Amino acid sequence: MAESAGDGALVTVENVRVWFPIKSGIFLDRHIGDIKAVDDVSLEIERGETLGLVGESGCGKSTLGRAILRLYEPTAGRVLFDGQDITHLGESELRPLRRRMQMIFQDPFASLNPRHSVGRIVSEPLRVHRVASRRESGGRVRELLEVVGLPADAAGRYPHEFSGGQRQRIGLARALALNPDFIVCDEPVSALDVSIQAQIVNLLESLQRDFELTYLFIAHDLAVVRHISDRIAVMYLGKIVEVSPAEELYENPLHPYTISLLSAVPIPDPEVERERETILLVGDLPSPANPPPACRFHTRCPFVQETRCRDVEPGLRKLEGGHWVACHWAEDIKAGAIQPHEVEAVFETQAAPAVSEPPV
Repeated sequence: MAESAGDGALVTVENVRVWFPIKSGIFLDRHIGDIKAVDDVSLEIERGETLGLVGESGCGKSTLGRAILRLYEPTAGRVLFDGQDITHLGESELRPLRRRMQMIFQDPFASLNPRHSVGRIVSEPLRVHRVASRRESGGRVRELLEVVGLPADAAGRYPHEFSGGQRQRIGLARALALNPDFIVCDEPVSALDVSIQAQIVNLLESLQRDFELTYLFIAHDLAVVRHISDRIAVMYLGKIVEVSPAEELYENPLHPYTISLLSAVPIPDPEVERERETILLVGDLPSPANPPPACRFHTRCPFVQETRCRDVEPGLRKLEGGHWVACHWAEDIKAGAIQPHEVEAVFETQAAPAVSEPPV
């Protein structure tokens, strides 16, 4: 299991799997396979830190975030919140913990009920958990709107009257209503303009300092993740392939997938940009219904080797500097002993693994 940066983990994920069954037939409803969205993931989130979670669309980032909050039921493994195993708690037992765990959703347009006023949306957690009277909740709503940078009169308006950035602030105010300890930020800035992204990220950092929050920040924008994260976990096809302190990951990426991702990030220096080489990945992301055997990245890896990569699954192992990586050849790649090449050059006589798509 990947260790955190220090002691006192608030959230611990142990060997969690989230598989969605594929069924066929109208009457028999046969179980013919599984979508392995999250497959044997372990990590810890330190109290007060921001753990960035990055990867391609469809790699299981959002599913993992929702499984931690028990919005999805884990198929296997354990989720511990503040030392308590919440994996199999019933709804009545889980309800008090819901106040300490909240979520900011990706789409600021779809996550707010268009028929409810902003005041009703932000006060809904207070009503559901019965922690404030109607008069008290009105004052709390005005306070929350001020905290996230919205005027108090916004409470009487409706979501369609606000811009995307303002709607995301409304969602943030709702998440803060119950004074949570932990917030899952599910790509909270991906649907916003660049200038608005910076405002929301700065607001999240400010709120973290003021309210001692812990974040799981899910995103695919590596620049945003670097700015806000203390540590970063890289996910590929349902598995964590690298975990590292943020600056260490950007200066010294070890997994071939991370190296490829960072090589595609533009550098605002024309001379440096012209000199460096972009590593292009071969093919598309395989289906989570039928992932490649052994190392799941070997069908696209520019550093793939004939031995071990397609026969032995690499475990997540710890290297120096709190750096965890799931690659057999990380040290050789770092030392320059293995250079990137065409994947077909290594497996030119072997067919690609079968990829099946789940039925619609």
